[in-house]
Amino acid sequence: MHVKICGLTRAQDALLARKLGAWALGFIFFEGSKRNIAPESAREIIAQLPKPAPTIGVFVNQTDRAIETAKALGLNGIQLHGDETPEDCRRARQETGCFVIKALRAKSEDDVARIGDYRGAANYILLDAAAADGSYGGTGEKADWSLAARAVREYPDLPFILAGGIKADNIAEALAAVQPYALDLSSGVESAPGVKDANKLAALFAAAKGADDDE
Repeated sequence: MHVKICGLTRAQDALLARKLGAWALGFIFFEGSKRNIAPESAREIIAQLPKPAPTIGVFVNQTDRAIETAKALGLNGIQLHGDETPEDCRRARQETGCFVIKALRAKSEDDVARIGDYRGAANYILLDAAAADGSYGGTGEKADWSLAARAVREYPDLPFILAGGIKADNIAEALAAVQPYALDLSSGVESAPGVKDANKLAALFAAAKGADDDE
């Protein structure tokens, strides 16, 4: 199972996540997030990572900045977590050479139907919770797994990443219910926003391995 640990702000957390088996490491460059990190701080963390260590920058309605930052930091991926269009995704890919994750907050069948618009534009589709307050992720709210499972069935050619309220104690259930390509976690492995908890990280990866072994 592929696991992305997002909202990293400390080198020790990034190093531990990678050591435990994280597929990718996410850094949020959105000022409205409690886990926002300055590009220079992210650069210092990335410099300490063993190679290869896929790094992803998360942006909200900031396609130009995403392109600029990805180039400056040498990121491997860009996550567009706002209201970006398929054309925004294509441009980010073309101008940086990064893979692109397009995040969508699915709350209805109409949201599932428009996923197809991003086929060929984004490399991955991330399905997150549709928070009542309109927040762009990081709330700890659980995504609608039934809609996510439907999306996975309807678009078998697209690799899906499931986010929203995933923790060690429900990771096996999430995998069984949705069968995504990867999982994305942030608040579920934290002691405070942007501060990962070593015990929660270890428990998460142990649970993920257990779920894989049961398949």
